[in-house]
This record gives sequence, C-alpha cells and structure tokens, in this order.
Amino acid sequence: MPAEEPCAPGAPGARGTECAPGPEPCLSSQLLPELYTFAARVLFYLTPVYLAGYLGISFTWLLLGALGWMWWRRNRRGKLGRLAAAFEFLNNERQFISRELRGQHLPAWIHFPDVERVEWANKIISQIWPYLSVIMENKFREKLEPKIQEKNVHLRTFTFTKLYFGQKYPRINGIKVHTNQCNRRQVVLDLQICYIGDCEISVELQKIQAGVNGIQLQGTLRVILEPLLVDKPFVGAVTMFFLQKPHLQINWTGLTNLLDAPGINEMSDSLLEDLIAAHLVLPNRVTVPVKKGLDLTNLRFPLPCGVIRVHLLEAEKLAQKDNFLGHQGKSDPYAKVRIGLQHFRSRTIHKNLNPTWNEVFEFTVYEVPGQDLEVDLYDEDPDKDDFLGSLQICLGDVMTNRVVDEWFALKDTRSGQLHLRLEWLSLITDPEAVMEDHGSFSTAILVVFLESACNLPRNPFDYLNGDYRAKKLSRFARNKVSRDPSSYVKLSVGKKTHLSKTCPHSKDPVWSQVFSFFVHNVATEQLHLKECWSSPCARFSPVQTLPSSSASSWTTQAWTALSP
Repeated sequence: MPAEEPCAPGAPGARGTECAPGPEPCLSSQLLPELYTFAARVLFYLTPVYLAGYLGISFTWLLLGALGWMWWRRNRRGKLGRLAAAFEFLNNERQFISRELRGQHLPAWIHFPDVERVEWANKIISQIWPYLSVIMENKFREKLEPKIQEKNVHLRTFTFTKLYFGQKYPRINGIKVHTNQCNRRQVVLDLQICYIGDCEISVELQKIQAGVNGIQLQGTLRVILEPLLVDKPFVGAVTMFFLQKPHLQINWTGLTNLLDAPGINEMSDSLLEDLIAAHLVLPNRVTVPVKKGLDLTNLRFPLPCGVIRVHLLEAEKLAQKDNFLGHQGKSDPYAKVRIGLQHFRSRTIHKNLNPTWNEVFEFTVYEVPGQDLEVDLYDEDPDKDDFLGSLQICLGDVMTNRVVDEWFALKDTRSGQLHLRLEWLSLITDPEAVMEDHGSFSTAILVVFLESACNLPRNPFDYLNGDYRAKKLSRFARNKVSRDPSSYVKLSVGKKTHLSKTCPHSKDPVWSQVFSFFVHNVATEQLHLKECWSSPCARFSPVQTLPSSSASSWTTQAWTALSP
C-alpha cells in the first residue's frame, strides 16, 4: 500500500480533520518543563549560599545546616523503609518470616500464635491407624456386641455385619499447652480434634439393616496429666473431657437413613451430641488411672474454680428483623447465655431495638482458662427465630479483673451492642461468710458427690410393711418383676432438681457423678435425696420411691461465693 503524503499545514485531512503535529513540537513541550524544574532547583540550592554571603553569615553555620538537612532526610528514609517493611510483614507474614529466617539456624517448628502445629503427631496417627482399626473391630465384636445382646431379649439377634473404620484418620489441627506456676504437678493440653471419616458400620437386628456411612466430629479436647510423679510411670492419671459440646454430623444408612430427613437430621445429631455431653463435656470427665492404688476422687470430682455472676443489662442498635411488605419493623429480642452445659434464656422484649433486661445469671466455672461465656441474641418469631448477633468472652480476663462492666460489640451481624456486667466470685470455707445475706443473690454453693448404693431391693414387694407407692398388680405381673432394678437418684435444693444417670439392672449401682446447687439461705434450705427406680414391668408407674432401709453413699461440701 502506498504511504500517504503528509498534508500541508492547515489543509484538511482524509477524514476532514487537521493533520497531527510532527514530533518536534511534542519534544519541545516535554523539554521545557524539565528545564524550568532544573532551573528552579538550582536557584533553590543557591539561594541559601547567596543569603549567607549577603548577610555575612559564617560558612560554619551553612555547613551545620547542610548536615542537619542530610540527617533529617536519612532519618525520614529510614522511617519510610520501616513502614514499608511493616506493611509487607502484615500482608505476607509467612513469606516474610521464611525469607528473614532462611540464613539462620533456627528450628523449623517456630510458628505463631500459641496454638502449635503437631504434624508429627498426625503422621504417627496415620501410620498406626490401620492397626487401631483392627483393635477397635475386635473390641466391637468381642466386647460391645455381647453386651448389647444381653440388654434385652429382643436384642439377642443383634450383630455387626460390617465394621470398616476407613482410611481417613482423626487429625489434631492444633495443640495448646497451659503451664500453671501455682500447680507444678500437672500438665494441661488442649487438642483441637477433627475427624472427617469414611467409616462404614452396619448392624442387623431381626433382618432389619441399619448403619452409619461417614462421621464428622470437631471439638476441643482437654487432656490433663496429673499428678506428675518422681518415679515410674511418671504420671498418676490421665483426665479427658471436651470444653464445649463437640460438633457432630452422621450420615445414616439402611433403615436409619430416615434420620437424614430434613428436620429430623438436626434432632438426631442433637440427641447424640447430648449423649456425648453427658459423659465427656464439663463438668463430666473421664479419668484413666496410670499408677495403681492412686486415689482418683479429687481428679474425677474437682471443686469449681469459682462462680461468675452475669448481669444481662441492655442492648442497643439491634438489627431489624421483622419485615412486613418491604417495610422495616422492629425485633423481639431475647438472649441465650451459656457456659458449657449450663445455659439460661432471658425474657423477650417485644418490638424494641434497644431492649433492657436487667437479669442476673450465675454459673459455676470449672476450668480457667478454657471455658468461655457465650451470649447469642435472637428475634422471637412464630416460625423460626432470627439471629441478631453473638458474643464470646474469655473467663480468664474476668477472673483477673474481678469485675468487668462494658459495652460489647456483637459479632456476625451488621449492628448492635450488648451491655454486660460480669463479676468473678471466689470460693472460701468461712462459716461466718456463709451466713451473710447477699439479698436476692446466692450465698453459697453446695457440691454433692454421688458415689454408689448397695443392697437395693429387686422390687417394692420385697418389703411387706406397705412403705411403697406401687399400683396393685396381679400375681402374673408380680412374677414378671424378677430382674434387678434400674435405679437413679433425684436430688433437689429448693426449686432446683437434678437427676442422676440410670444404672440398668443392678442392685449395687455406681453413679460417680457430681452435682452443684446455688444456695440463697443456708439456714432454711435443705438437700433432699430420693433413690428411685424404673421397673421393667410396663404396668408399674415409671418411678418408684425406695424405702429408707437401702444403703447409699454420697458426700457434700459447701463453699461460699463472695463478691469481689
């Protein structure tokens, strides 16, 4: 294609526009500003020299000024460099640390924060997992299956048709070690357990198939090695428990696949979480003795660290959840306050985004650090309550400060604040302090250690003095009552009542449980214990009160909660 000839100045172009200027005007337009800038900079530097000669100032002052200016410029560059390094560290923390420590002889396990990674432990677990699977399979078939078959006549055909624990092993995502300078005879470990397994367990009962195909379990397991010994085995016992309810999700198969239906799935998982909590979540714990002959009473039933009194005062600027035809309305807020398995619900404040409750809740605290105060706010609705925000407070800070009165910003929501007053109460054994009047608040804590019972009657008809509350039964029904009783204990102080677990079919049940009660008036309130049992005969009323001639064992201790 032939090149176009440049048009004359002022002549129209091919498209009716004027020709573009040549390269010389563009170059001159760039050089002139740079020349002016250079000239202004030279004048700026020569002006102090001219003024110094004109005013007769000594050359020494001029030199000192130049040195001061150079020092200021160097210091400013250093500050800008440190600021840039700080931003680089903030944005690329891991890469920055790796680059800085590359030439230094430091161990490879340096990590932040205080929760440490233990990949070496996960490698060990992955190596021994196949062997642990074989051991668990043998235990299920040799120990668990016969026990289930002995529970009931209808369970005699119960069998495990398939036991496969999968290739995915439990992982420890992190570990945190607590060292208590006051108690040098224990080591406390917090293990973040995560198990997403591909196990397959199938059972059969009278030609009915059921089973599990996959389990997910996540939670923080606390392991306490106590007491430390000077000789073998160096550790007296190992205590394990979950600090909070672990998250559990199960994939059911067979007939139990109905439990995966919407609505039923959450209920079934919640029931299993409650079952785990009844044995492994504080204040429940499992203690395994390592040294023979060691007294485990204080390890299995430790006294509380203290009591926290939570004043739920008010909230403000809560989110609007009640919408009607596109118009923003108000909310009906209420609060759920919990520490571990202890939980309370406040009253509902209707149609108010700045509610005032002024309610007080008291909690028993067993592990600090470890247990946290959790507060969830909801909007009460007829169908499903809307979430308004949550709050989690470390109890270690409350124990250190004794009293915390602050406004806390709610999380997981766009707006809202909650006003709480938290008081930490210590426990003492002063009898005079027990009799003090604290108004509507509790004065003391009553801790009951329920141990065991012995020589219980098989049924209420073993006693002929008429001291029982059973219905009149036929001779045939009396003959059916031939098994040992399934007994439990009912404990009550004032309006508060606790039920122990049920020991099935035993005349000498062992409960080994601990219960605590808040006592407002020590002089007037009493502890009532009632040993009850559930009869195997369907025509009995579900609970029968046993005569007082049966022997039982329990221990009580009263500890006063004092205000800070």
